[in-house]
Amino acid sequence: MGSSMRKLLIGLGIMVVTGGGLFAFVMPKATLLGEVPGRVHSAAPYGDGYLLAAGEAGLYEIDGHGVVSKVYKVTGQNVIDVAVSGDAVYTLAFSPRNRRNDLQAVDPEAGAIVRSISLGGSVVDLAGVLADGQVVIVEGGQVRFIEAGTDHTLSRVQVTGGMLTGAHLVGDRLYASRGFAGGLVTIDTSTPALLDVIETTDWLNSAVVAGRRAYVIGSLKGPGVLDLDTHDYTRVNVIDFFADEAGTGYALVKKAIYKLDEHGKPVRRTGLTGAIRSAVKNAGFKTILAVNTREILIACDGKIFKLVPVWLPLAPAALPVGE
Repeated sequence: MGSSMRKLLIGLGIMVVTGGGLFAFVMPKATLLGEVPGRVHSAAPYGDGYLLAAGEAGLYEIDGHGVVSKVYKVTGQNVIDVAVSGDAVYTLAFSPRNRRNDLQAVDPEAGAIVRSISLGGSVVDLAGVLADGQVVIVEGGQVRFIEAGTDHTLSRVQVTGGMLTGAHLVGDRLYASRGFAGGLVTIDTSTPALLDVIETTDWLNSAVVAGRRAYVIGSLKGPGVLDLDTHDYTRVNVIDFFADEAGTGYALVKKAIYKLDEHGKPVRRTGLTGAIRSAVKNAGFKTILAVNTREILIACDGKIFKLVPVWLPLAPAALPVGE
């Protein structure tokens, strides 16, 4: 086999080297699990599957067999986020007509909303649920901690300098992106208290943190990697970032997904082929929803794909540009 063909097959993620210098062909397998109206914004593990916040479609469930089914639909609202902690399930729904956000406690088995509280129009993210049951939301220029069951606000952490646009909960640390004026905010949720603000020249729309790197997407410069220790910022050309529960980072590009090391460099690659590659290329909205040891969930507008990856090792290098 010629070296150029070998490089092509390895680049597609369908050939691996076995013992004795032999080659085996292994294709990453992608399956379209289902399609729902609108866009799928986020996912949260639930049972042996996932719950999906599916915009105008409502809340959906993927069971352990990969079957996609609707849990409920909220008329006139877009379900934009979902968080799960034990038996507690919460969604964040936005009403375009009156520009209002609602935090909803949900019973997925009954397909019903148990409680709903109005949060006004400035809420942008449901960050998650703490171990003690507190629900954490990003609301304008503050982070708000709400007691589960009573819906009482227990505490708030104010952040000056701009509106918060998203958040990522990692252990007892909450990392929030700041829009106008830029910046990455770190909050200790156990206190709670503001710990640090890293100023950035870009207005950040989102941030996920893995190790000592924040993977951000800005309004002016687009995707980038922010070193939490040195505050160095590197612009990269990717579609989306994701961090799993083990603290490993991932980057989605047009033709592949990269697994990142603690320095933000790609060390594993799995190719995208067939329908999922076409969907990632052509969809208006695409994002990594979930990663576990066996599979990756990717949303391309309202299509939900399951990818069984074939991770090929790479020599650590900078994230690719333009793939």
